[in-house]
Amino acid sequence: MPLHVLPNRRQFLASSLAAGAALSLPRFAGAEEAKNTATFALLADSHIAADKEAILREVKMAEHLAKVWEEVRAARPAGMLLHGDVALLKGEAGDYKTMAELVIPAGQAEMPLHFMLGNHDDRDQFRNVLQAQAASAIDSKHVAMLAAGPVNWFLLDSLDKPNVTPGVLGEAQLKWLAAALDQHADRPALISVHHHPVWPKNEPGFKNGGITDTVPLFEILESRKHVKAVFFGHTHDWGITKRAGIHLVNLPPVAYVFAKGRPSGWVRADLAERGLTLTLSALDKTHHQHGEKHELAWR
Repeated sequence: MPLHVLPNRRQFLASSLAAGAALSLPRFAGAEEAKNTATFALLADSHIAADKEAILREVKMAEHLAKVWEEVRAARPAGMLLHGDVALLKGEAGDYKTMAELVIPAGQAEMPLHFMLGNHDDRDQFRNVLQAQAASAIDSKHVAMLAAGPVNWFLLDSLDKPNVTPGVLGEAQLKWLAAALDQHADRPALISVHHHPVWPKNEPGFKNGGITDTVPLFEILESRKHVKAVFFGHTHDWGITKRAGIHLVNLPPVAYVFAKGRPSGWVRADLAERGLTLTLSALDKTHHQHGEKHELAWR
């Protein structure tokens, strides 16, 4: 579920758009305004607790987010996309209050902020705490399309139930996505969602902890050549692969990693007409992957 914090607003705005509509991003100091370029900050898995001193897996989550947010503000992107698991575990009210204190301390956003919710979030708590209004053409799901410089960015909702690991898009959302992509085929399309795609395996004990309807999702994406990349979090493991020419970008966690030695931090995305450049900003500046760049050309 994407929820949006826009500059000069004192509350989070929950927004969902019909297939023919796009979220209008306001201008603000430092935003890239050229139609053929744009820069965005990509984050995932902040896992913020109500207690700013909370520690999990030897990481103080609020401290990690504060460091990342300082870097994002200095980069002055056109906007920020946080790919779910905003909250620590169950999406409690205090978690979202602390998130607001960390990223909009003065009650005003410095740039457009776009939040998707993951399996450790709660839709109602998010809306209630931030006094957000929500309306959607899809019952119980919230979607959005951002006109972002040279691309259209589609934000999806894979949250099933709070603190239940797998994610699901559902028939209604997939139908909306197909129609929206067809209606906006004039520019490259990027997809953002919390859960990672998983293709079923015919083997004993297989469990899908990602998007349970990955197969129908990619039937939609692969057949539409203007779809160029899918961004997601959930696995806490930075990496880039490709399927049918579509780039699959697994974003690093802001909070903690699952495997020792993997980077946490955020990714800068510099968009152009024929591709984008991704730059990893690891929180550990001595990490061997800090600063690595990936040039992704469109299929």
